[in-house]
Amino acid sequence: MRSMNKFILMGSAFLLAAGATNANASCDSVLSSYSWLITEPGMELEAAELVSTNPECFGGSATTSQTQISSTSVQQAIAISTALAARTLGASPMDQQTAGRETKSMAGGGKSAFNTWISGSINSTDQNYTAANTFNTKNETDIRTGIFGADYALSPTMAAGLSVALDDGDGLGINAAAGSTPNIFTSNGYLIAPYFGIQITNELAADVSAGLGKGEMDISGNVSTDSDRLFAAANLSYSKWLGNAQLTGKLGYIHAEEKYDNMEVLGVEQLGTNAKNKLDQLRGGVQAGYWMDGVMPYAGLSYSEDVNRSTTLAAAPEDPIGEEAFQWTLGVNFISPTIGLSAGFAYSQEAGRSNQDNDVIMANLNYRF
Repeated sequence: MRSMNKFILMGSAFLLAAGATNANASCDSVLSSYSWLITEPGMELEAAELVSTNPECFGGSATTSQTQISSTSVQQAIAISTALAARTLGASPMDQQTAGRETKSMAGGGKSAFNTWISGSINSTDQNYTAANTFNTKNETDIRTGIFGADYALSPTMAAGLSVALDDGDGLGINAAAGSTPNIFTSNGYLIAPYFGIQITNELAADVSAGLGKGEMDISGNVSTDSDRLFAAANLSYSKWLGNAQLTGKLGYIHAEEKYDNMEVLGVEQLGTNAKNKLDQLRGGVQAGYWMDGVMPYAGLSYSEDVNRSTTLAAAPEDPIGEEAFQWTLGVNFISPTIGLSAGFAYSQEAGRSNQDNDVIMANLNYRF
């Protein structure tokens, strides 16, 4: 009798898992099925199919974690490096407007060595790929990030500072025929990151940063989870002025992690649904701009490669979104060296990933005291 009851229980759970795999299912049933599957020997493939079919139900699958990390940790590391590089313009057409200042080189831009900056971005990502159950999995995510930073020139060639990033996101995921109800999710979190920059030559600078933070995610079906975040990044920046034209280049590397607790359904933990996601990314790019008495339009092209992207969740062997991407950028900076104020707007679009589109709108404001 006991063996029969166990057989019935396993059969019922298997049917529940099959239902969650073959149609768009609510996240509470998906997580319940996954929690059971990973405890049963030989059911790893079925567990991986659930993640492939409903990645939005998990704190971080191989696909959704790339979006979350890129819109938070990677975005903050880029903003920090950009703010520091702005302090190392080298010999430029603006020098004649700042020749009388007390502070030069990295601290250039005001009467003291303090510099403050704000960066904001709206990161929109669409993923559309054929999942393990042969249906199309679609994920749409918008993450808004605000980053605040302040730094101090330790010397004419070195600066150290601190940045705080706050993010708020929302999105939906669906895997089924047209007309199915999507699973909705929201996220928010923060990262605190100290940073350091050094001017190596008049045209070359380096920076490093490291951040720690936390995040939260709420998903339809009364599902929620918390996460710990961390990242470490290093960048090498180059700037060369040719008359009124500026050519810049950047090479950078970032390691980022998100560690999610077990997913909870109405406050009850779903054992085995915790996840640790990692991203190691190499980035490089070039940019060209032209100084026009306070206005500087520019265009850029960058390349990124996910050297490593992993999750501890059961994962299908296929990578549906690809590891490499190109990103082009168009923007304009408004600079007033005499009062130490600058602002900028930019739009960038990613291309080259197999089943993912990404658009970013960015704005920044710098003030040097």
